[in-house]
Amino acid sequence: MLSDEEKLRRLERALLYGGNTHRVSDVVDLCRAGKAQFWTNGDGTIVTEIHAYPLLKAIHYWTISGVLRDCLALEHEINAFAIEQGCSVATATGRKGWGRVAEPTGWKPWYPNFRKRLVA
Repeated sequence: MLSDEEKLRRLERALLYGGNTHRVSDVVDLCRAGKAQFWTNGDGTIVTEIHAYPLLKAIHYWTISGVLRDCLALEHEINAFAIEQGCSVATATGRKGWGRVAEPTGWKPWYPNFRKRLVA
C-alpha cells in the first residue's frame, strides 16, 4: 500500500509529465469547482476532465498515477460516468508503456499531439 506522501509524489510527477501546467492545488481547485473529477481506487488515482468539442464530447484521462492495476480498475466507473455526461470518446495523456498495458481494454495510440515553447 502506498503512503499518502507517495501518492502525492506520483500525482506531482504525472502533472510534470503532462506538461507542467498545473500544481496539485490547482487540480484540487478544479475538482472542487466541478471542472475536473478525481477518482481513486486502492493505490491508483486518475484525474479526468470533460471536453466539449463542436462534433463530440470527450472524457480526458488527464493524469494517471499510482499502481497501474488499480488505475485500470477505475476505467469502468469513469467510462460509465462519461457516457452519462454525453461523452462518446475517451482520450488520455500518458507514457508509451501505459498504452501497451491499456491496449487490451480498447485504448489505441493517438499521436497528433505536439508541443512547442513560444518565446517572445
